[in-house]
Amino acid sequence: MERATRADVARVAGVAPSTVSLVLNGRGRDVKIAPATIERVRQAARDLNYIPNAAARSLRRGKSHLIALLMAELPDDPFVPVVHTVLTTAMIDIQRRDYLLLPLFQSGDGASDAEVIRGVLGDTQLAGIIRETTSAEAFTSRLLANLGIPVVAMSMIEANPTGSESSLVRIDEGAGVHDIISSCTLVNPDTGLGSGRAVFLAGPNTNHARQNPIARAFGTNFTLYSLPDWEASTAYQATLRLLTEDPTISLIALADDSQAPGVFQAAADLDLSVPTDLSILGFGNQDHRSAEAMGLTTVDWPLKDMTSTAVTSIINVIEGRPPADNIHPGPLTLTEEATPASSQAIPVATIPTRPVWRASVARRR
Repeated sequence: MERATRADVARVAGVAPSTVSLVLNGRGRDVKIAPATIERVRQAARDLNYIPNAAARSLRRGKSHLIALLMAELPDDPFVPVVHTVLTTAMIDIQRRDYLLLPLFQSGDGASDAEVIRGVLGDTQLAGIIRETTSAEAFTSRLLANLGIPVVAMSMIEANPTGSESSLVRIDEGAGVHDIISSCTLVNPDTGLGSGRAVFLAGPNTNHARQNPIARAFGTNFTLYSLPDWEASTAYQATLRLLTEDPTISLIALADDSQAPGVFQAAADLDLSVPTDLSILGFGNQDHRSAEAMGLTTVDWPLKDMTSTAVTSIINVIEGRPPADNIHPGPLTLTEEATPASSQAIPVATIPTRPVWRASVARRR
């Protein structure tokens, strides 16, 4: 079956092809086309299953409606839900605004990888780019240099603007952790100091700040251990060894909730009661059903809010509005930050993580 054309819609609706374009581009009322005619055109388009050609429409308008989302490759199992959340949120929000999404993944910081993606971006008519900042800055600087395309940076961790972006949307990892630590029974409300020892089990990457509120509360009684992977079995072995060697450990905090089953199992094998003998604090809340079943107190990672805010910001820039327009303060804060690379301050939207209290950390009454 041949694809319906604009001329087909015009013929069925009994109007000129230019009228079809005006109606389907949302300008019918602006040029005072009769409501009955607008409805007739829309009905004809529905009946014919007419889909406007995005590339041709971009050429006619002199602008593109294609937004690229540039992310680092995150192959580890715990990050599959992260990528899914970011991609689906971006796709839905962008399509609702009459734009299309082009996802691109970086597999490394090598020059060959940079040139391949640079070629894709250079050969594609793009309206703008959302860049997730997990990638190395040297890579993205090479990649986006001289493209002349608006860029909004989006960071799942606490990052600073570089000056190459129109705006930055970032997550305050430590906010939810601080809320839990400052309200739990392990920390003295008068001094802010923790009792016992605290251990943070990081994964292969430690370029995050979610452990900082714990480090501040426990001081010299805080230790960060970097594990080779995110597997629960690895966390189990590490927890078993740590608790056997040091029974004064009162809190084990995790870089990701995926490690939690191993920590709970190690505590059970050592006949430790949670949270009476040992508190366990997660991070992420991506699999909330699993966390609920374990009774894991954790921190919600606001990936949907981050992505939606970045989409709004890039479309604002594309359409000539300030990056922070229609971004409503509330759970997030709006600031401007100077960078060495830019003479102008960069708008920054910071979205806090949120505490999710369950049973594995005792809350002070």
